[in-house]
Amino acid sequence: MIKRRFCATLIAGIMALGLLAGCGDTDSSAAPASASASSSKTETSVSSSESTVTENKEITTITVWNNAAHEVSVREKQIEAFNNGEGKELGIFIDYQTYGDKYEDTIKIAAQAGEAPEIFTYNSKFGLDFVDAGYIVPLEDLPGSEGLINNFKPYLTNQGQIFNGKTYTLPYSLTTYGFVINKDLFKQAGLTEADYPKTWEDVRKVAKIITDASNGKAYGLGISSTLWTVTSFYTFGNGMNVGHYGYDWTNKRFDYSAFNPLIKAIDEMANDGTLFPGFENLDGDGIRAQFSAGNIAMIGAASFDCSVYVNQFPATCDWEVIDIPAFSENGTRYKPFGNSVNLLCVGTAALESEDKAAKVEKVLEFFYDDKNAGEMYENGIYIPVRPEAVAAATKEPELKGWASFANFDEIFAMPPVPDTLISVEGKAYREVIVNMWTNPELDDVEALMADVDKRYNDALKLADQDKVNLYVLPAGVTPERGK
Repeated sequence: MIKRRFCATLIAGIMALGLLAGCGDTDSSAAPASASASSSKTETSVSSSESTVTENKEITTITVWNNAAHEVSVREKQIEAFNNGEGKELGIFIDYQTYGDKYEDTIKIAAQAGEAPEIFTYNSKFGLDFVDAGYIVPLEDLPGSEGLINNFKPYLTNQGQIFNGKTYTLPYSLTTYGFVINKDLFKQAGLTEADYPKTWEDVRKVAKIITDASNGKAYGLGISSTLWTVTSFYTFGNGMNVGHYGYDWTNKRFDYSAFNPLIKAIDEMANDGTLFPGFENLDGDGIRAQFSAGNIAMIGAASFDCSVYVNQFPATCDWEVIDIPAFSENGTRYKPFGNSVNLLCVGTAALESEDKAAKVEKVLEFFYDDKNAGEMYENGIYIPVRPEAVAAATKEPELKGWASFANFDEIFAMPPVPDTLISVEGKAYREVIVNMWTNPELDDVEALMADVDKRYNDALKLADQDKVNLYVLPAGVTPERGK
């Protein structure tokens, strides 16, 4: 009855949005599916959960919706083991349903109808709206949640996981950053491992050596004019050189000028002629394909690039991940920066009874368990936010480079910044940076970036200051390295 009633409500909402014409499986992206399963298999899974409830009245089914098809093969095995083991002892059966591309529309309609599941994938695009509307509940409302929350306390941030002083989701995985080199080109230029760059000045020097030695066949550094690559390949990772990634939480001001040493070094390489030519017209895939083809000696990278260089554009060169170059030999180095991704949140259905709420908390513990997260790491699916989960892995992942991106004792999970609160006049900071790099002439980096900071901070003064004040680091959270 409940499922049929939800289906009718869901169809009405989806039709209103123009997403579907009917309730059948005609649009597979709006129906539960897995990476290797059809919708009929999902229906069997739901029937299985219902039959379990029938056979054992003490079993409570906790439904979990997600849209992470890439993890299904590993996650379903973990859930099966739980359902047949610890779950039986606790009186819990997890009904795990994976949705396709229209997950966001589906969960919004379900939440508005009051028929969202007990647990579902959190998405920052609708997270705050769901908090404000009361569609999700604080984890503190679940009995026994203190230990789970404390496990992730060092990685919790205001407006990221904490809203109005309460915790609504937890970070699970990280995108981390590094610097990738073509070992073959280093060798061909007569350079050894001792010459791998430690600073950005080193990057400029070896870029010149390698470019000259290749006689026009290869170049020192690869960049793209596509804006997202400026952050994902360069500024985010280099946050460990400045202690933030463009916004100074302590002084409540934007400070993109902090990246001037990096910006200058690449601007000088453009003037030296050691950047891969034609990058002005290359997107992120284009420049990475050139690295894979052996035409570039060095390139900034994120952890997702491991799959790019192994599967999407299989590299023809021997490559290695090294540390992000420092701004100076003796400069302050902060924790490695990581962009955290939240996993799950809890719907109001979890609070139907105290017993159910306690069981929902146990299901959350299962999903966030270090052992299970470690298994995801082993399979090259996620880099867990907790180093303890990486340590729980029973083997090193086979995906080349993956372990290097998870090689940290401490991590700074990048908190949100108030850039969404402002409307900046003129070019955005990434456009200014790209315009400097695509210009072969040397630029006045200090003046251009000072103008960027002024325009951003002028706009920040006009924003709602009560909202701006929410963007602070929680107590105990710091980018500084531990003693």
